[in-house]
Amino acid sequence: YMRHWFLIATFYLLGLRISELADTSWHKPTMGDFFRDSQNRWWFKTIGKGNKYREIAVPDALLSYLRGFRKHLGLSSLPSAHDNTPLVPKYRGQGSIGIRQLRKMIQEAFDLAIDSLIKSQQQEEADLMREATVHWLRHTAISHDVQFRPREHVRDDAGHRSVSVTDRYIEIDLEARHATAKHKAIIEDAVQGNDNNRKI
Repeated sequence: YMRHWFLIATFYLLGLRISELADTSWHKPTMGDFFRDSQNRWWFKTIGKGNKYREIAVPDALLSYLRGFRKHLGLSSLPSAHDNTPLVPKYRGQGSIGIRQLRKMIQEAFDLAIDSLIKSQQQEEADLMREATVHWLRHTAISHDVQFRPREHVRDDAGHRSVSVTDRYIEIDLEARHATAKHKAIIEDAVQGNDNNRKI
């Protein structure tokens, strides 16, 4: 299942759309799409919405998954700039996998996570995971990013046309945060007792 976890990590940590990691008529992802600049910083290049090229900052955590996946494939630790190995090779044949197979593999990873949650008696979390999709991974990644990173950085990595699009994720996050607080109440048992000792 090494490729499943590599895919989950890549979609989440880079906030990618499914078409940005799939083999399509306009883009053939290779290992060389991961590249290192002169300052030893790693980036991922892709073709996004509107056929726009962009470079995404690669977190250190993703490099660990990349190393593990490449080892699984029998490759060197990290790719060179001219590494034309398909990014996610087909099980049979040549090239990277397409959108349909990508969706299938991500769903398989979600199913494994659901099984694990059920076994650890986390039924509510398992039920929430059943709603997960590739787009959910991107949405979750960006919503988390905007809490900690400058909006302009998130905008550029996510491939948004403007900061106003990124700002929607801030608004969505506030909406979700407020929704979870809306029904908070004082639990009477917790504040009952001797008036002299009561503290709220």
